[in-house]
Amino acid sequence: MQTDTLTDQYQLMVKNFLHRLYSNPFLKNVSTLALGTIISQLLLFLSSPILTRLFSATDFGLLALFNSIAVVSAIVTTGRFEFAIGLPEKNEKASRIIGLIAMLSFSVSLLYLVIIFVLKNWAGQGFAHNQFLQSPIAYLVPVMTFAIALFTAFQYWNQRFKAYKLVSSANAFLVILGVVLNIVFGLIGYKKYGLIFSLVLAQIIAIIPVFYNFYRSGYFHFSRPKGNVALAREYKDFPKYMLISDLSLTTSQQIVPILFTILFNSATVGLYSLANRMLKVPSVVLTASIGNVFRNDAIDVLRSTGNCRSLYLSTLKKLIFLAIPIYGFLAIFSPQLFIWLFGSSWLESGYFARIICISTIFDFLAVPLSALFYVVHKQKLYMRIQFLNTVFGILFIYAGHWLFGSAYWSILFFSINNACFSLISLSITYNFSKQTHSI
Repeated sequence: MQTDTLTDQYQLMVKNFLHRLYSNPFLKNVSTLALGTIISQLLLFLSSPILTRLFSATDFGLLALFNSIAVVSAIVTTGRFEFAIGLPEKNEKASRIIGLIAMLSFSVSLLYLVIIFVLKNWAGQGFAHNQFLQSPIAYLVPVMTFAIALFTAFQYWNQRFKAYKLVSSANAFLVILGVVLNIVFGLIGYKKYGLIFSLVLAQIIAIIPVFYNFYRSGYFHFSRPKGNVALAREYKDFPKYMLISDLSLTTSQQIVPILFTILFNSATVGLYSLANRMLKVPSVVLTASIGNVFRNDAIDVLRSTGNCRSLYLSTLKKLIFLAIPIYGFLAIFSPQLFIWLFGSSWLESGYFARIICISTIFDFLAVPLSALFYVVHKQKLYMRIQFLNTVFGILFIYAGHWLFGSAYWSILFFSINNACFSLISLSITYNFSKQTHSI
């Protein structure tokens, strides 16, 4: 009888929790955005033990290098105009911003292609030692950057209408398709570039559903160059400030594979990339969703009350409640977990993961709330913070190599630097939340 009573109480607790979850608009939107990502990241996590047995650390290192170059390059292709999609009151104007992004990203991607062609064929022997540049996959970088730009623009269009289910499904579809293609290429024995081809194909195919939703909205049309120029001038603050800011932030996150390829070797890059990839799972699952909902809710709250301190603190408490148990556990048990999941050859990756936890826990708190910089139009300040973070991050990576000749010390210095700048970001955004703003 007592067991039945406890079971009934547990079921009632779960029922009450789910009721509170879906009666709270913020939590409901976050859970909707997170659901698809949770499913996709779970598949990514479950597939990793398979992929680490199909592909070597060097293969993962080459993937990490390609992805880092493509992601950093993609920042420039859009001019960060995608953040302006949610601002215009009229949908027609928002659709014109997408046209601007498409034109700009296509032009910049073509420029990338020309640069790569020149470096590969006409730059003499100066780049002959660069295996990545001399390989055929270098030509896929412009393709990947253009695909990322379009996918991102259409996702922000959907967020404008709070179509969180579609956004979540599209993100899940992208990851799931990539994992399936990874396994297929691995099983058929195409391992050298299989991970990279999977990444590019998945990104291209994932554009189809988000573009279709934009197309059937009735706002799809081809933009005129003159109209795009006027629109770019109106929202010039986004490329003027956010381009450098986000480029600095993304570079600080993606610079390690690039520098490690130079300072160490591809195998070390692969070990680091797996550790970073696994530790980013909680962030990808939760912080992006919380950040998107926080941004939209902050805009609404600021319009109605002038400040968003209560919303900020409420969101921060939720993040702390999630971060401490997740990253506390990973910081203690990562080496053992990596041996068990991926095999004894990945033990060093587990030790890398333990170090990376130092910065990841603070990133988990700061990144979603950094949306407030954009909401209150403090992009210039955020640009400076991220630029300094990138500069010091690069210096600390080199310091670890120069002083100790060790990837461990480079990762440790880099993680401590990121943690410090995350704390600075949290302090500044909290002060913004207390102030009165008109938007």
